[in-house]
Amino acid sequence: MSASVARGLRAGRQAYRLTFWTGIAIGALVLFIGLLIYPLARLLISSMTGTGGGSETVLRTYVEFFTKKYYYETLIHSLSVSALATITATVLGAPLAYVVNRFNVPGKLLLRAMIVLTFVSPPFIGAYAWILLLGRNGLITGWFASIGIALPPIYGVNGIVLVFTLHALPFIFLMVSSGLKSVDQSIEDAAINLGRHPIAVAFTVIAPLIVPSVSTGALLVFVTSLSDFGTPMIIGENYRVLASQIYTEFVNEHGGNPAVASALSLILLVVTIGALFLQRWYARRRSFGQETVRPLAPRKLTGGKWVAATLYAYCIVLAASLPLLTIIVSSFLKARGPLLIGEFTLDGYANAVRLPMALLNTVVFSSVSTVLCVVVGALVGYVVARRRDRLANALDAFSMVPYAVAGVVMGIAISIAFGGFPFFLGGTAAILIIVYFIRRLPYSIRSVSGMLSQIGTQTEEASINLGVPPGRTFLRVTLPMVNSALLAGALLTFATVAREFNSTVILYSGATRTLPVEVFAQVLQGNFASASVVGTVLIVVSLVPIVVLFKFMGKDEEFLM
Repeated sequence: MSASVARGLRAGRQAYRLTFWTGIAIGALVLFIGLLIYPLARLLISSMTGTGGGSETVLRTYVEFFTKKYYYETLIHSLSVSALATITATVLGAPLAYVVNRFNVPGKLLLRAMIVLTFVSPPFIGAYAWILLLGRNGLITGWFASIGIALPPIYGVNGIVLVFTLHALPFIFLMVSSGLKSVDQSIEDAAINLGRHPIAVAFTVIAPLIVPSVSTGALLVFVTSLSDFGTPMIIGENYRVLASQIYTEFVNEHGGNPAVASALSLILLVVTIGALFLQRWYARRRSFGQETVRPLAPRKLTGGKWVAATLYAYCIVLAASLPLLTIIVSSFLKARGPLLIGEFTLDGYANAVRLPMALLNTVVFSSVSTVLCVVVGALVGYVVARRRDRLANALDAFSMVPYAVAGVVMGIAISIAFGGFPFFLGGTAAILIIVYFIRRLPYSIRSVSGMLSQIGTQTEEASINLGVPPGRTFLRVTLPMVNSALLAGALLTFATVAREFNSTVILYSGATRTLPVEVFAQVLQGNFASASVVGTVLIVVSLVPIVVLFKFMGKDEEFLM
């Protein structure tokens, strides 16, 4: 074979490869446009048409929002409770991560497990659990009342901030833990050798180095709190926030107002995206280029310092995990109407007639959407990691958008886009799978692209040069190299989809209700015993894939981020 012929064959194979992956990239771009950009565009259009439908109603809803106290007050409330939750979660969570990672606190595995357990549960579960504990007839409230102490009410701002703080604590813990691993031990040693006290070193040397990690965790706390409407509806009583107002406007039993709900959703979206850009700008300004040769080593505490560190860690983690423990215990208690009696029984599980359907729906919807995320995420992740062109950059940017879109906003956007004409998917399994897929697809994309960025292309190039088509090379060569990342991404996707509530409650019907929706419905009806039963099953379903991820995949809790 002449050299020119060989060059021609190699050029043909390279062109075939480019054509194959270009087709995949274009298909992925069409997918993002159809399932992400199109619904958000429909949401924007819907927000500019009022109930009258005339051209004079364009932007009218936005004007009303910023001029009527009933509306703009919800944004003020949302920003207030989210900011308070962010501050308190950071103040409590950053020291907790430092104590657990740096000192010889006993039972670190247990502490990390309890933090992960808090992470995988929907926040509104903690809301009704705190009602069981600190409500007007709560267990802790009653005990303190018996000794003549009246506790402050759990309802309203106090309860919302408490639930947001404790549920979002893992974000701070996980991000700070990750940031501490990027600090080299030599930096601390040098500061101590120069005469700095270890406490001063923590505040003046280590803390500035992990500012990007802390700010990322704070951003996650803020966005999560801002997007949650289940907690304010359960424990907030008359304290209205923007997310709950969006839900109320969209599903009002006296006739929802999609235009108002859409406008409020766009405002919430702008706030979350603004927070994302602000955090990125701040993190870039405060980031330091550093290489970690020897990570920070644990330090040994003795005496009173050891006792104080241990008590702090266990008190914070216990407070964060107490709602989940309350739910699990309550599921085995006998109920008399809305009241729970201190007598153990399995009647709650035996009488949970709506539990089997909700469980089946959750498992089926989560499994189907997870498979779709794995298949599409593997292909898109390959394009993002291997190609260096504008198309790949566009896909990388699109894959970040779902992170910034709140669940309730995405739910309304998908409902407007696919719930009516010409698709008529409202209330079906298909529309739920669509929203789960597009919201959780970034997990698989990031898992695959992250691993491929650490793997060379020599093996794939050799396969292509030997005449193996790109598709077959991907299946036989590339996939085996990233199968662990795919499986890890799949487990995390399943766990997060199973507990998805904010978008589900917008899109479900009676036949497609899932475990989180069933818990919420039982709480609103005052059936706390039934809610505890379903909530316990939900916790188990969400926790199983995380246990597999940690136990058999060798991952740690930082992979959740």
